[in-house]
Amino acid sequence: MSTPAILEDLQKAFPGWRIWRSSAGRLWATRNGRRLSQQEVDDGLCQTIDADDVAQLAERLKEQEAAEQAL
Repeated sequence: MSTPAILEDLQKAFPGWRIWRSSAGRLWATRNGRRLSQQEVDDGLCQTIDADDVAQLAERLKEQEAAEQAL
């Protein structure tokens, strides 16, 4: 599977996030359509996250979803 297809699959798995690869090759995801409150940030949620590879980004996205559900 090519990298664009993998990123497309990741985007489908996490529709609340916009996912992209920077010109430096790093992966990024930012929340779509909502800004976090200061309290949510204080509780460990992130507006934007980054990762070295697809697997790491997927794990960080899962962690964010779990943290959000726990609130």
